[in-house]
Amino acid sequence: MKNIKVNPDYNLQRIPIPGTPLHAIVVDEFLFNTDTVTHFAHNIAYFNPMFSDNTLFPGMRDKMPMPYTRLLKCFFEKIILPKIKTQSSYQSNFHSSLLSLVTCPPSELAINQKMPHVDSCNNDDYAFVHYFSAQSLGGTSFYCYKPKQLIEFKQEHKPVLPEMITQVTNSPNDHLSYITASTSLFDQILTIEAKFNRLVIYPANVLHSANLTSPNSYCGDINRGRLSISSFASITNR
Repeated sequence: MKNIKVNPDYNLQRIPIPGTPLHAIVVDEFLFNTDTVTHFAHNIAYFNPMFSDNTLFPGMRDKMPMPYTRLLKCFFEKIILPKIKTQSSYQSNFHSSLLSLVTCPPSELAINQKMPHVDSCNNDDYAFVHYFSAQSLGGTSFYCYKPKQLIEFKQEHKPVLPEMITQVTNSPNDHLSYITASTSLFDQILTIEAKFNRLVIYPANVLHSANLTSPNSYCGDINRGRLSISSFASITNR
């Protein structure tokens, strides 16, 4: 993966997450040239089947080459981390960067794929989604769990996670498919639309879900479907 670099003319926005002191960061036109990523996706990547990466992602994934992860880490530490931490004694530890293609039809979803989720209950963990598909294939939405009025999940909220699954199981008519709007249990509080070459960064402990509003979103065709890169990192002291 040669000649991959950040676009010097990227556009950055900080978007408040309602009901919290937190922000999502949106970086448009993140890469200077996306050809290296699309070439990897179409010609080199070996997509592993759903659940093989031990996550609930409803589709296939493969690890991104290290040049991409190094670039993302460098950008995060130089540009984003100073906006999050005022001290200079922090660094990031990237756990994974996964090329992701949604493939699972709604009829085959497990219960916990029909609801929003958190990737972590740690305050210093962050999630990244880099879109390589159009707005119509769905971005990312953030939610509030209404019975507990929870948006941001901390360590003390871990017992709520199995409770949510039970509640969704007991409300099947409200959770028949991918969640794309408010339900009896969840309020959709913010949606960030997909856009080709848009990078979205947000705290991993905020309740969220992919907003898969089109049948093409889960068609599994790399030429027409929802292609993205999902990355996960922790902030640590040096």
